[in-house]
Amino acid sequence: MTPEKLNLKRATGEMLKGVGGLEAASGFCRVGKSALGDNQSVNKPESFVALDVIADLEPLARDRDGWPHVTRALAATMGFVLVKLPEVPATSAELLSLIGRHAKEGGDVSQAVCRALADNHVSRSDAREIRREIREQMEVLAAMDAAMAFLETD
Repeated sequence: MTPEKLNLKRATGEMLKGVGGLEAASGFCRVGKSALGDNQSVNKPESFVALDVIADLEPLARDRDGWPHVTRALAATMGFVLVKLPEVPATSAELLSLIGRHAKEGGDVSQAVCRALADNHVSRSDAREIRREIREQMEVLAAMDAAMAFLETD
């Protein structure tokens, strides 16, 4: 099994944990717990979770770190980074606030990298922290892009 497919299996497992496990998840979708177990099992390389099942379960796993697990893993498999779009497009009045948030998040990324490099080694936990900070900055950039799209059509 390719590393990308292994990541999809792991992401499926994280999604299922976020829903409350196999039994709980089976109550929220059309698939039973044994099929869901196969979907996350690396020993069942032919079994992957269906799109409609992801659509049913992934919103329920919102509180688990890394959400949306399967969607994010699939985007990465295709060479993309998934960034949450803002709920409501920002207006021109919010641009100064967005610029401030962007600068703050950029600083947070830089600080996290400097902390990690203090011992000349970036550990897994360092990398996880840096990636979290990067995602936060990308979300601000997505909000800025949405604001520009709104203003462009306004």
